[in-house]
Amino acid sequence: MKKKLTIFLTASILLAAVGMETACTKGGTLTTITGSRYTITAAASAKQLVPAIDTSSTGSLTGLYDEDANIFTYTLSWNDLWKDSRKDTITSISFYGPANAGANGQLVRTLPFVNPNKAGSINLGLSGNNGLKGNEINDFLAGTYYFTVNTKRYGTGIIRGQLSVQKQ
Repeated sequence: MKKKLTIFLTASILLAAVGMETACTKGGTLTTITGSRYTITAAASAKQLVPAIDTSSTGSLTGLYDEDANIFTYTLSWNDLWKDSRKDTITSISFYGPANAGANGQLVRTLPFVNPNKAGSINLGLSGNNGLKGNEINDFLAGTYYFTVNTKRYGTGIIRGQLSVQKQ
């Protein structure tokens, strides 16, 4: 009886380990969990802010949205957010909508994120309680959302990028 229990427990642990291994990514390509998915991209700059600010700061966002699972995972990159003589710190990433380029929308989500580097990248996501809900999903998929990277000095954004949505 003990031998059967030991074999059963060992097999269960091995199956669980294999399941966790196949569910994890190791920095590779993002893949969908379930059905309909979309590629999300954006090129960001200070010139897209309304009103625009005069900096050479830029950024980009690339990600995937899985509609059935309501999960948006993305990589955000930024460059030259400030000059060394005017050091600043990133405080958050915000999503706004609905709004087309050149117009401001309502704040939809803010993700607190602190980073003292003027250039870098990070992988983030919106899901679960922080995921998109109701009409937000329709507006997001219509490409009427944009993001801002916010800093201590520029609390409403130092760069802005209009999201482009492409169904796969």
